[in-house]
Amino acid sequence: MKRYILITLLLASISFHTNAQVLTKIDKVTLLQEGLGGVEKGGEWGFIDSNGILVINYRKDIVVPSGGTPTFSSGMCLIQEVTDGITFYGYINTKGEKVIPAEYLVATPFENGYARVIKYYKEDTGTINALGKNIVNYSYNELVINTKNKTIQHLRGPYHLLFDRLHIQQNPPVITSTFISDNLIAVRENDNTYTIYKLGK
Repeated sequence: MKRYILITLLLASISFHTNAQVLTKIDKVTLLQEGLGGVEKGGEWGFIDSNGILVINYRKDIVVPSGGTPTFSSGMCLIQEVTDGITFYGYINTKGEKVIPAEYLVATPFENGYARVIKYYKEDTGTINALGKNIVNYSYNELVINTKNKTIQHLRGPYHLLFDRLHIQQNPPVITSTFISDNLIAVRENDNTYTIYKLGK
């Protein structure tokens, strides 16, 4: 009899724990994509699974597209970090782990395993200006990366970049490429013509 009571109590506690999480005071909710749905609370976003369990806790670094909501695509979600007043972009996976560091000046959500990004480069010229400071050149390239953060295709650049906080905020580099199919990307060049690339895994 004691054994039966213990088993009953154990089953009741398991049932209680599985249904115990109730999320309240949620400001926004998105549809589930790739098994995860966004929930916003107090300006921070987290993600729930198909059971309504909060599997990625609320955080401030999730990127919310203009007029849209944050989502996972190709197992990745866009995040942002501010360093020295400049915003950089990276990605987390479906466990909430940062798997692509925030190292890009501009980045798009993944589409079919690819993301378009703008990466900056810093080159010390080895010379010193009249104030005794090292002269450093900055440039950027527009690239396509995969979910392993490997460059799949160089699209444009290098272009000179005036790398200071005010300039980057007012005149950020712009992504000029767009996917026209799962593995074709069109890039608008400076002369307003287009170059089309076929992307390979």
